[in-house]
Amino acid sequence: MGDLLLLNGRVLRAPRCGLRRGTSATAWYELGLSLEASHPARAISAYERALAGRPDLADALNNLGRLHHETGSAAAAEGYYRLSICASPDVPLFWFNLGVSVEDQGRSSEAIAAYEHAIELEPRLADAHFNLARLLEVAGRKSDDELVLRRAVRHLVR
Repeated sequence: MGDLLLLNGRVLRAPRCGLRRGTSATAWYELGLSLEASHPARAISAYERALAGRPDLADALNNLGRLHHETGSAAAAEGYYRLSICASPDVPLFWFNLGVSVEDQGRSSEAIAAYEHAIELEPRLADAHFNLARLLEVAGRKSDDELVLRRAVRHLVR
């Protein structure tokens, strides 16, 4: 039988606790997903429990990064995004999120590289095109940013 979790005065069944007792990293991950909007701190705990059972769960790592980023911890978010990339290097969203995180920390050249890699993996990722074009314009590489913006618009209308 799983542990009980009290949420808004209701008793919910949570995933089992100990690894010996059949902890399901997937169940903890799914609990984290369900708690994100209403209880972000509890979602973080659930994702951490998921990762205790399966440290390579890339989506949990990415979601932890996003939750930390949303609370203003861009450096912590960056660490989780980098771990998610180590677990699944071919996911463009992870590269995009890393780009946003390092950009928010003032490291534009790293953000440009992350956005470019996200676009290599998924050319239709319009947000990456726009962020890249904006950074290229700030960096004075205007010939590049116009091309990037044209590509972004092309992908939006398809």
